[in-house]
Amino acid sequence: MTKKRILWLLFSAIFLFFLFKIYDSPERENTNIKESTRTITDMKGRTFQVADPIRRIALLGGPTGQVAFILGVQDRLCAVTNTLKMSKLIREIYPDIKELPGPRTTSGNINIEELISSNPDIVISGDIDGGIVLEKTRIPVAFLEDSMGEGIEDIKKEIRFYGYVFQTLERAEKYIKYLEKTISLVKERTHDIPAKKRKKVFQGFSPSHLITLGGDTFMQERIEQAGCINAAKTVITIGKRTGLHSGLGEVSMEQVLEWNPDILVINYGKPKDLYNHPQWKNIKAVQNKKIHAQPAGVFIFNRPTAESAVIFPLWLASLAYPDRFEDICVPCLVKEFYRKIFDFDLNDQQAMDILLGIYEIRMMKGIKNRG
Repeated sequence: MTKKRILWLLFSAIFLFFLFKIYDSPERENTNIKESTRTITDMKGRTFQVADPIRRIALLGGPTGQVAFILGVQDRLCAVTNTLKMSKLIREIYPDIKELPGPRTTSGNINIEELISSNPDIVISGDIDGGIVLEKTRIPVAFLEDSMGEGIEDIKKEIRFYGYVFQTLERAEKYIKYLEKTISLVKERTHDIPAKKRKKVFQGFSPSHLITLGGDTFMQERIEQAGCINAAKTVITIGKRTGLHSGLGEVSMEQVLEWNPDILVINYGKPKDLYNHPQWKNIKAVQNKKIHAQPAGVFIFNRPTAESAVIFPLWLASLAYPDRFEDICVPCLVKEFYRKIFDFDLNDQQAMDILLGIYEIRMMKGIKNRG
């Protein structure tokens, strides 16, 4: 055998050795895992392939960021909305949220380059944002049923969908059982209240307090679950786009005076600002000092979120009928909810800040400060 042939065989052996090592290395194993896929169907009935397992999640729906914490997959988040990043409660409990990209500001406004750089395995969003991502990238998109008309059954369906996508069905069912338990508690305490004695509630948002949620929104169900009456039941607001978020509509002061609500829920200013206001002073809620700030936690409660579905009816019912809830510590139940469902150990002040709407005030200040 010639020397030249021996050298060639030696070179070939070394080459094959290193080639085998490369294909047998952990990096190669990880590549195989990354290339593994499964087929999922989103809430619009679209079927497509995603990485299996899903390790990097971009949640681009405003109210839905909280679902990652409910299902315990917050460590898989690679991109979120700017609104979630500005959530004071999230920043207090999960400071790492500040380091995540926030490519989605408002509906339809997405920084595509920032989203691509976050390298998500999947994007979950509503119609408008998801459509943009599909058009401009190759990232798999799962569409949600994002409507202001979402009721409790829709919330359950959405949570189960997330549980299916992230393979955390046990956590999803844990939330649903807690939701059903809380609603049953509230209904048990309020179901026998005669129609004529049920409290009428008006939600007056914005600085004017004349923006409200209509009877065709999720809030109709929330108020009824609390044993109350929605003063704005006849107002139709879903689909309106006159400078307002879908589900919100403007009413006149004359209409509010005619409704004469027993309870007024606001999300701007302080209750004392209305007690001596000439336009509002003749309303029953003002005269009886039954003005309350809208609660807010991870997200504002004037959107159909999984968080508000549990807390809002309990909060409202306890304020409307305190004698029927005098044996219940509502702040204690709020702490229990976040501990059992979010794995958040709130302190007493944080629980009260949720119920008093402090987190919405802080969020709105953050939005203004960012311009």
